[in-house]
Amino acid sequence: MLNYNKSMIWNMTRNCNFQCSYCYFPHKNEKITNPITFESLLNFLNKNDDVWLVGMTGGEPFIYPNFVSLCEQLTKKHFIGVDTNLSLSKEIKAFAEKISPSRVNDIYASLHIEEREKRNAVQNFIDNYHTLADAGFTIKVNYVLHPTMEARYPKDVAFFKDNGIPITPRPFKGIYNNLKYPQNYSSEIKNIFADHPTAGTKMVFNFRGVDCKSGQTFIRMEPDGTIFRCPGDRTVLGNIHENVNLYACATPCNVNRCPCQGINYVKLNPAEGWFIEGMRLFLTGAEKNAANAFRQTLLYDSEHSSALNNIGVFAYENKNYAHAKRLFEQAHNFHPQVPLFKQNLEIVKNTLEGDKQLSIHPEISEIVRPSVVNYEYSVTPEQSTE
Repeated sequence: MLNYNKSMIWNMTRNCNFQCSYCYFPHKNEKITNPITFESLLNFLNKNDDVWLVGMTGGEPFIYPNFVSLCEQLTKKHFIGVDTNLSLSKEIKAFAEKISPSRVNDIYASLHIEEREKRNAVQNFIDNYHTLADAGFTIKVNYVLHPTMEARYPKDVAFFKDNGIPITPRPFKGIYNNLKYPQNYSSEIKNIFADHPTAGTKMVFNFRGVDCKSGQTFIRMEPDGTIFRCPGDRTVLGNIHENVNLYACATPCNVNRCPCQGINYVKLNPAEGWFIEGMRLFLTGAEKNAANAFRQTLLYDSEHSSALNNIGVFAYENKNYAHAKRLFEQAHNFHPQVPLFKQNLEIVKNTLEGDKQLSIHPEISEIVRPSVVNYEYSVTPEQSTE
């Protein structure tokens, strides 16, 4: 187990040598200018005798100037993790030769199979994976299960398994065909996630009002050295070239959308812990167990409107419309400021009135502490994330 007391996601660059159609950042395949100097970065990290886990992401980290040398300097005291498309063979070979696996948390490799096939680079990916694996690195190959990828996923998993590479599905988070994902995955895709239970914590939760250590022990750094509280909260805490003021303690989350690692840093009460478990079970296809977890939520907090709403969604899908209506009414009455609960109530009312043309269904709520939320965010295509 790595021994560090603070962690940072470093968004090193917007530049990338891949141009994936579903990527949530506009990337350019250009030379990186004005990189952060080793000295500036290490001066910041080495203050106060902290030991950091630096998660290096982008863009593509391996195109960063002198990337392997940078990793050598960082890993003398700190730990790193790398998010990469695993395409740059020369740099990957140098990384495997010069960096100790004991200083690397993991290498998070994105498969991006369609982009890789366009470049005739599938074998290149396989070779680079084994270069790192043979050197002792922990590599996690993720496969973003966009709804359009459902049909080919089993064949891809079998192919890479035959080549010694295990694949981990990752939920798509965003809008496709006017539906919010991962909430609207088919039962077939949920069955895929059933074999990967941790995938259920990769949802976009709403932690507004919940105490979180982001800004205290977890931060995000931009390419120019600006420090944000976290990937979801763009509150500026300073810049490593000037001064950075981290929070002294956990403070309430101020945003309606946690796109990244908040689940690791929030302080949940028992009701909220059961609610998160219910959401995990829901995504992995265990809806009966998810409903039981939401009922446990209500034992600790009888007014947890998100739990009421979500049990109502299950009732609706099982065509128990009268019960669903009662649950949506309770959720709306407890927290009328959340538009989703009213929307779901109107849907079930229309269904009970015999509207056979209804093409929309009630939606799951991911609001963890609904009592403090003034409105529910709505994900737009521009906000969609992998």
